[in-house]
Amino acid sequence: MANQVYTKAKQSLLNGEINTSLFNYKLLFVNTDLYTVNINTDQYVSDIPTNAIKTVSDNLANVTNANGILNADDIIVYHDGSSFNAIVLYQVGSSSSTSRLVLYIDDSSSLPFDGSSSPIVITIFWSDTINKILSL
Repeated sequence: MANQVYTKAKQSLLNGEINTSLFNYKLLFVNTDLYTVNINTDQYVSDIPTNAIKTVSDNLANVTNANGILNADDIIVYHDGSSFNAIVLYQVGSSSSTSRLVLYIDDSSSLPFDGSSSPIVITIFWSDTINKILSL
């Protein structure tokens, strides 16, 4: 599968429910052996099995939306070393059942990550091209 915006996130964008000024955003490192993405129906973090989520990042910093292009500062993530195959961007809600899935990333030069015997530090460098994190 290629990187995709969740279909329900597209609907939420059109409904004004996703707002970069009002909400925080985080990343999930996900093991797809334990989570089969359904890009059309998955909507909330609660749609991803808890055991498939290997790491949750801190909030993305300096999230911006200019001319339909989503961007943020690069982020450092402390990871336990377990393997993962995808990264999910989500809008933080009050619980996993209100935290909206936005973007599914499984096509990157660093994915899949086969794992490490010890914890590691991962830096996510967002694209420097015009698309940044996501371009609509």
